[in-house]
Amino acid sequence: MDVGIFTASTYHLPKFAKRDYWTKTLGEIWGDIQIEPTNIDCFEGRIRSVKANQLLFNEISFRGHNIHRTTRNIANMNNDFYVLAFPFGDPWQMNLRDETFTLKRGNAYLLCNSIPYKSKDKNGYDTFNVIIPTQLLRDLIPTLETRYILPLDQNNKKASILQSFVRSLYGCLPFRREDEASFMENNLLNLLAFVLKDNSKGIDANDTSVKLAHRGRILDYISRNLSQELMSPETIAEQQGISVSYLHRVFKPYGKTVVEVIREKRLQAAKRLLTQPDLAGLSVTEIAYRVGFKHPSDFSRAYKSLYGQSPRDARECPGEH
Repeated sequence: MDVGIFTASTYHLPKFAKRDYWTKTLGEIWGDIQIEPTNIDCFEGRIRSVKANQLLFNEISFRGHNIHRTTRNIANMNNDFYVLAFPFGDPWQMNLRDETFTLKRGNAYLLCNSIPYKSKDKNGYDTFNVIIPTQLLRDLIPTLETRYILPLDQNNKKASILQSFVRSLYGCLPFRREDEASFMENNLLNLLAFVLKDNSKGIDANDTSVKLAHRGRILDYISRNLSQELMSPETIAEQQGISVSYLHRVFKPYGKTVVEVIREKRLQAAKRLLTQPDLAGLSVTEIAYRVGFKHPSDFSRAYKSLYGQSPRDARECPGEH
C-alpha cells in the first residue's frame, strides 16, 4: 500500500493459485464473496484501488469467473456499502433480489452490495467504480433503493457531469491532506444526491441541491466534532453561518431532527469504539465522554434503546448486535 494505492493482478500466477489469490484480493476491498471459475484457462483479474477519505476508487478487469455474495458472506462483512459503477467493457449480468439485469457501457449504476446477489461472466467485465459506505449515502438520501440505473446520454446531462467529475477526481488521487480528501468526498456525494433526485423516491421534492449540499457539510461537521458535549442546533447554526430555523428546514426532508442526528451519530461512533479490539483498554465511561455524552448513565440508556443491549454487553459480545 502506497499512500492509499493498492494494485494486484493474477496474470503472472500459476493456474492453481489464481482463485484463492483473487478471492482474498477482492475480499479485502469488496468484502466476503464467492468466486466460481467458468474457465480456468482464461481466469484472470487485475485491480487498482485508491482511497480518498471514506471512498474507494477502483479500476477492475476480470475474466473466466462468476462472483456471488451469499447471506453467509454478508454476515461476515464489516461494512455495508454501495458501488457507483461505470462499466466500459462487455456486458455483465447480475441477479439482485430475484431481478436479473445487465450492466453495460453507456450507463452508470448505483448498486447495493450488502444483499445477496449473483453475477455471470460472459466475456469478462471491465469497470471503473467507487465504493461508498451506505451510511454516507443515507445521510443524504434517507430512503435508499436497491439499485439505480443512470443513462449517460444527452437526456441525462447530470449523470454525465457526475461521470466526468468522478473520473477527474480519480485522476487527482491520492490527496495527501485529509481536509482535501474530505472536501472532495462531500462534493462527490452531494453531486450524486443531486443526480439521484430525478431517479429516487427517497429525496423529498423540497430537498434542493443547495439544501443537500448544506446538509452534507453539516453532517460532516457533526461527525468530526462528536466529542463536543455542548454541540446543539444553536452551536451548529452559528458555526455554519446560518439561522437555526434554516438549519431545521435543511433537515426536515431527512426525517430526523438535528438533535436526533447528533445522538444517533454519537451512538454509531460508540458502537465502533466498543467493538474495536485495539481499544479494549478504554472503559465504557471513557467512550461515553469521547463521543460527547455528559453522563455515562444517559449513554447506557440511549445505547440500549438503539441497539437492544448495554454498552458493556456490546463489548463482551460484539457479534450479537
